[in-house]
Amino acid sequence: MQILNRPRSNEQYKDRDIGCQEALEGAMAEISRSVPANQIVDAAGGKLSPVMMALAKRAEAVGWSLEEAEVAISELAQNILDEAAEEEG
Repeated sequence: MQILNRPRSNEQYKDRDIGCQEALEGAMAEISRSVPANQIVDAAGGKLSPVMMALAKRAEAVGWSLEEAEVAISELAQNILDEAAEEEG
């Protein structure tokens, strides 16, 4: 299980959303290798599977808001889909 980085500050700061994505990137990559592809597609659309929701709650436990973690997971899922499409095409 990947360790998640905390936000630099409890306050809002420039590129906090990017920081959240970076904190979740490794764990999301790990999850994406072990779940059906449709769960990645669903996550990109904002519908998180239980395993991805658990990741969002882990992020919340280290200081990210649940909402910013959910958005970051959706963005990372979209990135995974984009990369897969580039490899195929």
